[in-house]
Amino acid sequence: MSVIDSLRRPEHTGENRCLPCTAVNVALVVVVGLAVSVLSPVAGLVVLVGGALSVYLRGYVVPGTPSFAPRLVAAAGLAGVFDHGDEGSAPDRRSESLDADVDPDAMLSALLNAGVLVEEADGLFLTDDAREEWESTMATLRKTTDEELAEAVANAVPFEATVDAEFDGISLDGPSMSVWISRPQAIADVATLYAVVERGVDPTLALAATEPMRMFVEVCPDCGGPVEETTTRNCCGGTAGLYDSPEHEVLGCADCGAVVYEFPDE
Repeated sequence: MSVIDSLRRPEHTGENRCLPCTAVNVALVVVVGLAVSVLSPVAGLVVLVGGALSVYLRGYVVPGTPSFAPRLVAAAGLAGVFDHGDEGSAPDRRSESLDADVDPDAMLSALLNAGVLVEEADGLFLTDDAREEWESTMATLRKTTDEELAEAVANAVPFEATVDAEFDGISLDGPSMSVWISRPQAIADVATLYAVVERGVDPTLALAATEPMRMFVEVCPDCGGPVEETTTRNCCGGTAGLYDSPEHEVLGCADCGAVVYEFPDE
């Protein structure tokens, strides 16, 4: 495999390319390159060429781009200019979960058999001891710095990945996914992985359970405030707060405004 091939990210290029992400990154590369060229024309040229090559091969340069680029383009009134692409061909573009491509029924059966969930007449619920362990782990992670949380994510996911604290959240670049999740979501997801894997659930199934488990959150993973059903904006890049728009149903913190879980569109 050549160096160029190792840099390619086909899940973010070609027909899967997010044009708002590309546009924002090209603009940033140009701005930074021109700024650097004031001090050193050669260094500025290197930034421009290297940045353009990275955008071409990888889809974007700035980690977490899918979480903000579509909203930035929409805010500039250019949403109609840039096609977001086929959302079905790149499901991780929403960048809101450490998801895994597994059978949902297998994941649910594993959680039931491990005593994480219990099925009752009116629905699924967390068992008392699973909730106690889960919330205790979240309370511990709540005290960590962003860098420490990024390290916890890297240790918890069942594959080698580059994990960084970026844009008030966590970006993860692994062999099969490139995602950004907010700090509250990362805390909940790491707590899920710890609690579920310790009960004997396969790590890949546990990874698939991270986003569904957020539906059971009662206290904010980040600040400890009460979580309630509310609304926010529905955007392909996700959102970090409750007050963008009264259109999309979510579970959010009444105190800090963090979005913990977004209900799927009906």
